[in-house]
Amino acid sequence: MIGAIILKSMLDRTGTDQINQRDVEQLLSHWTDDAVLIYPGNLPFSGALRGRAMLTAFFEIYLEQFPQLEFTAQDTFISNMFAIGLNNTVAIETATKYTNRWGDTYENSVTSILKLKWGKVWYDKDYYFDVHTLNKAWEGADLGRLEEYLPPRA
Repeated sequence: MIGAIILKSMLDRTGTDQINQRDVEQLLSHWTDDAVLIYPGNLPFSGALRGRAMLTAFFEIYLEQFPQLEFTAQDTFISNMFAIGLNNTVAIETATKYTNRWGDTYENSVTSILKLKWGKVWYDKDYYFDVHTLNKAWEGADLGRLEEYLPPRA
């Protein structure tokens, strides 16, 4: 049980707080160098984003695309609440409100499944409630820094 309390406290300080504070470096300091983010939608980068360099580019573009963000953790579910070594699987339900750089505001809900190794995220799979809204919010994003990581366009 103490492991669950420590883990929840760590996730509260390092997940939604870091995104809300717009601090990519601090956010990724809690991820392994070879971490994978599975991002939903029908976007050029939807699917697996792998490694620190690609994740850094993604989160920088994310913060540019959405100059106003508000993530509010609703519920946290911990697979093994007795694990003290911080190797665990966690699901976090988050309410999101984001305004893109054209001033369009969207609200959504996302559940993230995080797999942790020694307290660092090595795998994150996001499930957005309304993927259509997610796709619309990303329209017109400047993805230049991600181009080198994406497969060639047909």
